[in-house]
Amino acid sequence: TQSTGSSGINAEYGHYFKQINLSMSLARALLRPLQQCIALRSYGTVSTLATEEQFDEVFQGSTPTLVDFYADWCGPCKQLSPILKKVVDDHSKEVNLLMVNVDDFGDIAHEFDVMSIPCVKMVQDGKVVGGFVGSKPEEKLVEFLNQNLGQ
Repeated sequence: TQSTGSSGINAEYGHYFKQINLSMSLARALLRPLQQCIALRSYGTVSTLATEEQFDEVFQGSTPTLVDFYADWCGPCKQLSPILKKVVDDHSKEVNLLMVNVDDFGDIAHEFDVMSIPCVKMVQDGKVVGGFVGSKPEEKLVEFLNQNLGQ
């Protein structure tokens, strides 16, 4: 079987699809929702949204969380993501980061009035307490974080 990178669909499920003559592209399309539900990728204090229920837990939680609304095809999102991860890692005892792919979770993006990406919202105790749209340099992200954490 071929490798599909981090998803491992071919390695895990390829033999089943060969038995029923499904193409691997169709197999990936069929399995994507399942993988979104079970394949939460964690980076310490940084995670990628896997289910809407997980978002509800984060939104209602008392820990301040930056929610990064992004898309895989978005250039500015790709620029902002590693900077956000670094800043959150530097403030790991104070804030978490949740990455929300707007292509996968459009309803959540719509609920939070995300019109452009990247869009970052700070949520705590069931409320949006701050946010910005567009990419920012590291020093501006630290400034935003400190302002919203009351430092």
